[in-house]
Amino acid sequence: MALIVEVLGHHGEVRFRRVLGDGPLTIGRGFDNDVVLDDPYADVGHARVVRGEDGVPVLEDLGSVNALGGPDGSRVRRIALGTGTEVRIGRTPLRFRSSDAPLPPALRDQAAERRRVPAWLTRPWGQLGVFAIAAALMVWNAWSSSYGDSGASDAVAAALGLAILVVVWAGIWAAAGRVAVHRARFLAHVAVVSGILTVVVVFGWFSSWVTFFFPDNPLSSPFAWAGGVALLAALVAGHLHLASRMARGRRWIAGLAVGGAIVVMGWLATLPKRREFSDVPTFAATLKAFPAAWVPARDLRSFRDVEVGLQHRVDALRATHEIAAGRSDEDAK
Repeated sequence: MALIVEVLGHHGEVRFRRVLGDGPLTIGRGFDNDVVLDDPYADVGHARVVRGEDGVPVLEDLGSVNALGGPDGSRVRRIALGTGTEVRIGRTPLRFRSSDAPLPPALRDQAAERRRVPAWLTRPWGQLGVFAIAAALMVWNAWSSSYGDSGASDAVAAALGLAILVVVWAGIWAAAGRVAVHRARFLAHVAVVSGILTVVVVFGWFSSWVTFFFPDNPLSSPFAWAGGVALLAALVAGHLHLASRMARGRRWIAGLAVGGAIVVMGWLATLPKRREFSDVPTFAATLKAFPAAWVPARDLRSFRDVEVGLQHRVDALRATHEIAAGRSDEDAK
């Protein structure tokens, strides 16, 4: 069983490991040491690890300015080392561990998972393209929902406000990723939320038309709630894929938990707004108008032909009725 020295960061992360051999091991700020410390409070040759007479490794101070920081915070010149011993050289913490200490399982390779994404989505122009598509859909969605004179300006203003929210949202996740995995990936986070917004718009169109054509369909509401949970889960899982080292299963579990909680809170918020029964039909969604060419219709000439045909049929039915009525009168006489 060998002893390993670990150089720790200020937050407890391991920056460097070195196996202690049979010979002495020097530690300090000088580049000729076995363990080089980037610490202005450490001497050029600060300490060394040697084997004592009983074979136990010992950390000895080499006459440094700040000596050695013991486990209890005291300044000492010599410390016996064992598994779990923690010391401080300058302001750099060191920890000694056994070579057979248990370690957590290996993390899933995030780079291998990213290869499943199309190459253009990993490039800045592709990510900006997804954002541009989402912004265009938002402008069209807001414009088609407005029937006033200022519909275009209102649509642009609404889309601009939403774009600002997207940038702020992506910035928060980028900051979290910078802390967790030391990579911001701001444009990638923008692409994630933009892609989800695109699906939300398309899903909203489809859901509104299904509800309009099939108002009594009992599956419309559960389908909408399930779709909301799935989209929120995909949004959270996508951000966690970029801003954490979580495995795929855990990312989706976290996304489903967040999405389910938000949908449940939204459903509970709608309960007080429910009204008594009314015979006036209501429809929550705003249907988007189709182009006239898409709507099956007839021109005025065709309508006039239909009207003339109906008039002829009415005249014929009236004549038949009059003839039948005259025969009935003759039979009665």
